[in-house]
Amino acid sequence: MAWYNPKTWGKGHSLSEQDNTGQWMVYFNQYVNQKGIKEFSCKDAYALAGSIAEIFLPIDTIADACASLTYKTVDKETLKGVEIGNSNLARLIKQPNPFDKFSDLVYKGVFNKLSDGNCYDYTKIPDSYKNPNIDLITNVWTLQPDVTDSVIKKVIPPPFAIKSPSDLIDYYKTFFFYSQTIDPRYILHSTAMGIGKTGKAESPLKAVEKNINNLLAVYSARFNVYDKNMNGGILSKAPSSAGSSLQEAVDPTTRDAMIKDLKERNGLTGNKNFIGISSIPLQFIKTIASIQELQPFDETEADAVAIAGVFGLDSDMVPKRNSSKYSNKIDGERKLWQTVIKSQAIERGLELSKSFYLPENVIFYPDFTTVEILQEDKKTSFEADKVLIENLTALAEAGQDVSGNYAKIKEKYDGLMM
Repeated sequence: MAWYNPKTWGKGHSLSEQDNTGQWMVYFNQYVNQKGIKEFSCKDAYALAGSIAEIFLPIDTIADACASLTYKTVDKETLKGVEIGNSNLARLIKQPNPFDKFSDLVYKGVFNKLSDGNCYDYTKIPDSYKNPNIDLITNVWTLQPDVTDSVIKKVIPPPFAIKSPSDLIDYYKTFFFYSQTIDPRYILHSTAMGIGKTGKAESPLKAVEKNINNLLAVYSARFNVYDKNMNGGILSKAPSSAGSSLQEAVDPTTRDAMIKDLKERNGLTGNKNFIGISSIPLQFIKTIASIQELQPFDETEADAVAIAGVFGLDSDMVPKRNSSKYSNKIDGERKLWQTVIKSQAIERGLELSKSFYLPENVIFYPDFTTVEILQEDKKTSFEADKVLIENLTALAEAGQDVSGNYAKIKEKYDGLMM
């Protein structure tokens, strides 16, 4: 697992790479950054995804897998390699901007879409030019989605009749060191689920809004137990006899006397515990659960599985107290590559092809030949095709026309990227 803190993009990997469970984030980061977030909203989805382990893990798994691939320039029809002799393109592929590598743009784009629902790629050219092309590009950036939005023109045509986003959008606003405005022609806005009525897409995490709210409530409760040193309850005067009433124990006069007595003694200021000696007999009535009664993952495991399921991860790939079998994890990883990661990587390549202004017939395409788990599928396919070819050969020798079947197999292997 490779953790990129969304607030420090471009600074590389952190020590969290040494932890493959993702559980470290729960204890280290969630309360620090998200103290004010009490419930899920789409505007907070990106921040939550970077701070809550159960949300971060599935999104990071997919984004990191896409970023680990090599992207080649190929013909978009045949997928055969194409060499583009352009020095500026070579520079941009090596380092799209002073802070990011090409793989960082891949990671950010996938992470942004799966968390916030929106990805904004910005192609920067000199201000003196108006029509971008591959030779004029200075930098390519992927903007932070929760601080980027479009500003609609004051007078707009019928929305369903527009020919380009710039017919509706006056400019984009974002924050990068300071507030900035960007001409919409330089922004490629990609979404996970299509734009909504505001011109922005909703987060895929909205589907598990209740699960996230449960996580926030559970962790907030656990934090409060830690923060209060396990001491949550009512401090009151101890009954003087078995017949003393509860009203006597907590009446205002008694309460004020206890508070005055406590304030005059040590242990009540700064970050110290409530430790002191009182001349008034006191009792403590516990009102919150102990940390033993709020075990970390008993309440949240089902929520983690639900959130992972939104992104196509099997429950076997979610960290749990009782670890899944190795074979189940392998099957889950293979399924994730086949059904989710491949399509996300190909889509991200197409998006960056537009932002880098590649020639119309050329795209960035991920090379899957280095993915070991997919090579097993290829081997199985080869073996099945071998049997098919042997059967077709036997039918052809028997006088049957199998030219159409041969043509399909030939087409399959002619278009295969080796």
